[in-house]
Amino acid sequence: MADAPPTPLYRNPDYQRLWLAHALSAFGSQATYIALPLVLLAATHSITDFGLVTFAEIVSSLFASFPAGVLVDRLSRRTVMLCCDLARAAAFALFALAVLADRVNLPLAVGLAVLNSLLSAPFGPAASAALRHVVPRSQLTTAVSMAQARSAVATLGGPMLGAALYAVTPVLPFVVDAASFAASALCVLFVRLPKETPGAGRPKAERPPFLRDLTTGLVEVRRSAFLRYTLVNAALVNFVFSGIVVVLVAQGAQAGPGGSYHNGLIIAMSGAGNLVGAVFSAKAGRTLAPRTLVLAVCWSTALLTPLLALGYGVAFTALVIGLCGLTSPAANAVISAARLHSVPDHLLGRVQTACGIAPALFVPFGPLVSGALLDHFSASTVLLLNAGVLLALALYSTVSGGLRRIPDLREPRAAEPAAPKARTVEPRPLEPRPVANT
Repeated sequence: MADAPPTPLYRNPDYQRLWLAHALSAFGSQATYIALPLVLLAATHSITDFGLVTFAEIVSSLFASFPAGVLVDRLSRRTVMLCCDLARAAAFALFALAVLADRVNLPLAVGLAVLNSLLSAPFGPAASAALRHVVPRSQLTTAVSMAQARSAVATLGGPMLGAALYAVTPVLPFVVDAASFAASALCVLFVRLPKETPGAGRPKAERPPFLRDLTTGLVEVRRSAFLRYTLVNAALVNFVFSGIVVVLVAQGAQAGPGGSYHNGLIIAMSGAGNLVGAVFSAKAGRTLAPRTLVLAVCWSTALLTPLLALGYGVAFTALVIGLCGLTSPAANAVISAARLHSVPDHLLGRVQTACGIAPALFVPFGPLVSGALLDHFSASTVLLLNAGVLLALALYSTVSGGLRRIPDLREPRAAEPAAPKARTVEPRPLEPRPVANT
């Protein structure tokens, strides 16, 4: 008897609660990203303080990533998410009281920014690791695609929501943030997850000391050809597109008064492309084999990027950037889903943070290299050099043994019913004919 098809994600209550919890948490964090500096700027009137808060938030997020992965693998994922949400809800509620009392200062704002980063770092990996316990194997790619759409909406809408709430009254963004984290904790509370920790059943003697355990994720990545490929792919893409942004912004600055329109349109098209691509990536993941899909994205991006060097105007440039953003979510979805499926559960938190933070380290070098090249070469030349890196990545992906090892999580197709056998008629034996009497 054939197995029953899995429950659709929209009818999976555990997945819906987990998705909503992550959405509320993401919107809260993104709204804070714009609201907190605005409140501090109004209180201290110092651009330096504004920069210090942003710097503290980024640096603390960077340093919290590896310890966060260890905590996610050593504690119950539900416990990690609940503690992060409840602590952030309390912190933002207290900060809202400080805004009401007109007691906002630099140490308080930096403390909130650092605390938010430290608590956001383990929440994301814990929520992603919990996904494999509430979604069947064949639906992982679709679930990750929906998570990408959620992140794209939060990235676009969160800062706008924070700014809109701040325009009503400065305290409102922080009240809403506190409420969003509390609501997220309530959703997590009702998600059915394993009660034991991921490493339950393994002897404690096998567990390395905490400090040495920080590098376990990188060690696991080094052992896996597939994970090594994902690291190279993400690092080069981050390097190239962070550099391309610098070139396009420089072109916008040279465009005169219309420069802000130039940059705004490109950023808007990039965000819109990512959002639309995330929506359709689930369909692509169900239709194409994972390796075929990743190669299609790599080659399409490598062939689209040189078009930026043609200089056909801001509308054409924005269209090309939008098309690049449209294709990338599909590859990200199948790679992330394959990683969730293939990495052992007790290592998943550390591997996810390693695969996230290591490529992120390449982001600052893209603007640095492209900016230095712009001092000696034209913008078109620098764009073509960046496109050359993507072409090299596409060639590497084509021959990569690591990409060939990506698991296919699609639902196996039902076997077609066999054609009915042709009916054969057995020859009837000839009956002897009666012989007439003469």
